[in-house]
Amino acid sequence: MIGFLIDVGIFSNLFYTGFIFFKEPLEFYFSYIPILILLPIFILKYKFFTPSLYIIIPLLIFGVFNILVGNNTTPRFLKIFLNISLNLVFYQYVIQYYNYDVKLVFKKYLNISFLVCALGLFQLFSYWIGFTYGYNLRLIMPLNKWGVNLGGLGIRINSIFSEPSSLGIAIAPAFFVSIYQLLLRTNDFISLKKCIVIVICYCFSFSSLAFLGIFFSIVLITLNFGAVRYFLLAIPISVFLFFTAYNNATEFKVRVDGIKELFVDNILDEAKAGENRPAKVKRIQSFLKRVHGSSFVFYNNYYIAKKNFIKNPIFGTGLGSHEFAYDKYTLNKLIGGIYQFNTGDANSLFLRTLSEIGLFGAVFLILFIFKYFVSYDLNGHEDNVYWVISNALLVLILLTYIRQGNYTYNGFFLYGWLYFYNLKNYKDYTESLS
Repeated sequence: MIGFLIDVGIFSNLFYTGFIFFKEPLEFYFSYIPILILLPIFILKYKFFTPSLYIIIPLLIFGVFNILVGNNTTPRFLKIFLNISLNLVFYQYVIQYYNYDVKLVFKKYLNISFLVCALGLFQLFSYWIGFTYGYNLRLIMPLNKWGVNLGGLGIRINSIFSEPSSLGIAIAPAFFVSIYQLLLRTNDFISLKKCIVIVICYCFSFSSLAFLGIFFSIVLITLNFGAVRYFLLAIPISVFLFFTAYNNATEFKVRVDGIKELFVDNILDEAKAGENRPAKVKRIQSFLKRVHGSSFVFYNNYYIAKKNFIKNPIFGTGLGSHEFAYDKYTLNKLIGGIYQFNTGDANSLFLRTLSEIGLFGAVFLILFIFKYFVSYDLNGHEDNVYWVISNALLVLILLTYIRQGNYTYNGFFLYGWLYFYNLKNYKDYTESLS
């Protein structure tokens, strides 16, 4: 019973992010409570992983320096620094608690993903038949950071996640495994019936991040098998899926159109400093009709992070400082200051890292992916479990880099530690074979 409760506490931070106790001075999620309870117990029981200091100490040094030169404030830095340090240490202890058994932890994650996806399909079915308590989960569960998302086939599935995009990231590894097993007709991780539930739920979230996760999964599976013909086949399949989503999912279409308008057509270049008020209002109205808010938020943070990086290229301006950069470089004034979202998290982990930790942080993120990646052994001399786990986690990591600016959201550090220790387990396995 105690083991079950500990599992619930550990995995709640990965899935249950729809309820917060308060927003200031930080968003305190319900799932943080198990961490605060378990961390002291783990500290007493397990050995501290000293290499964690290789991350913590540089972040502390860069942060203090930037406070001293006026690029950041102490409260903003400490809020992010302590959050990162706590999550980094806690989830390493979690790996020790499970005796470094990445397979075990990953299978627990998959089983919970199935339950969450099954609830998501029930949510959609309930909407179709008009059962309010079945699709509006806020009526029966404590979910104050959650809402029904209209679109798709009536609603866009988000299950217990705050929004479909969160589901698109958190369920990405489970979707990768499900596609892999359905293609090869294996039951290495979970049953094929559960795989079908996960795939359907993931697609019916109609999240742009889920569609991107589908694309990454197809590409990684074909690349790992090393067959050029499979990869070439994946290209038209991906193009077909893209246009299918583009033509049938309104939310996806407007986001793609917005990205094109901003990054390709440079719509904001139409802004002129000397224009009169009627001309400005007309331009803003035209902009709002053509560009989805989330597309602008992403482009705006891209622009801010680029400007801040150019000025502070090596070590950035310190954890929590993107808000300062936002105030300096935001393009919001060009459209009347309408969208004030993601001022602190840059809407992307990679952009935020580039802005706050500079080249040092960006290089770390890139090297982390390549250094600890496990690819498929074309000679067939390995257990497929290791490369499947590695690639499944990679999909989530890439999605987080691209469109999730919170360093620790949805238990991101646990996925990072799993990615790290999966390679170690793989090396131990290959050594045992030799």
